[in-house]
Order: sequence, then structure tokens, then C-alpha cells
Amino acid sequence: MHYKELNQTLGNVDIYLLDQILKGRFENKNRILDAGCGEGRNLTYFNNNGHDIYGIDTNPMAIKMLQMMYKVIPKDHFLGGSLEALPWKDEFFDAIVCSAVLHFAKDKASFKKMMAELTRVLKPRGVLFIRMASTIGLPFPKDPNFSFLISKEDIYDMQKELDLVNVEPIKSVMVEDKRSMLVWVLEKS
Repeated sequence: MHYKELNQTLGNVDIYLLDQILKGRFENKNRILDAGCGEGRNLTYFNNNGHDIYGIDTNPMAIKMLQMMYKVIPKDHFLGGSLEALPWKDEFFDAIVCSAVLHFAKDKASFKKMMAELTRVLKPRGVLFIRMASTIGLPFPKDPNFSFLISKEDIYDMQKELDLVNVEPIKSVMVEDKRSMLVWVLEKS
């Protein structure tokens, strides 16, 4: 398959999300939320494969772009809003993608509220894919590009507090000793 055809099929999907797609994590997970969706780079694959896609973002222009790009999908599937107060009912989604968003939480309290909301709208046995900046492996504890970096302790606390379990070991990638980005794939118990 030519790379242009591949891009039409997958979009500019996060490579770590693609890894989870290829592992079958989203099989039988019909209703998908992209939390912090931006212009929807991680939604193309799901839309092309018959998933019922939703997105939320604080950027109203990004939401407008999604609504124009996916004209056949109801406009209320793409909403402007905060991850701290999601507008959907409890246990609404089969899977949630939250890529490169949670490290912009104002502080730990804001992060915890976002995590609680994501978990609230996720069905039992639902998959939560998170990619975010962390302190894991950093020689210094702060990356000035992000307002919140998750630590190992935060990870364990959130899993226990929200009844989430790892689907696979957490992966962390160091970027030139400047940034540590982790992939955290969870299932709601």
C-alpha cells in the first residue's frame, strides 16, 4: 500500500495509538471518544472502520473543523468543552483516547478531576488510552512545556482510586533528556 493510501486509511494517527489498534485493543469497542481531539488526527481510523466517533476539545475552531470534515456525523458528537466536566452520561463510551492532553492540566487537582471524568464516562471493561508527559526517567522533575507531569506515584494512586488496571506495562520514551512521554493503556474494572 502506498503511503498516501495508508494515510487516508489511518490519518495522522499517534504511532503509539496505532500500536494499540494493531494489538486489537479497540475490537468490539464501538463508541469512541477522543478527549482533547484537536482537529481529529486520531479519529480517521475509527471513522473509516465503522466506529461511532465523538470528540471534545477546548479549541472551538478545531471542533468546527471536525464538524465540517465529518458532515454525516451529528454535530453534537464534536463538542467544545473541558475534560474536567464531560457532558456525557456515566458509562457512555467503550473506549477513550486521550493523547498529549493531560499534561496541560493546571495542577494535580485538575488532572485528578480530568481522570475521574474520563473514568466516569467509560463503560466497565472499557479501554482508556493515555499518552502524556511524565517525570519517569527525567534527570530533573520539571518540563517547562507542560503544567503537569505524572509521576509513578500518581499513576499508582489513580489506578487504585479509580479502579483502573493496566492492559500492558507502561511505556516511557525519553526525548533527548528533555521530555519523557509515557503511554498508559488502562481498562476500567
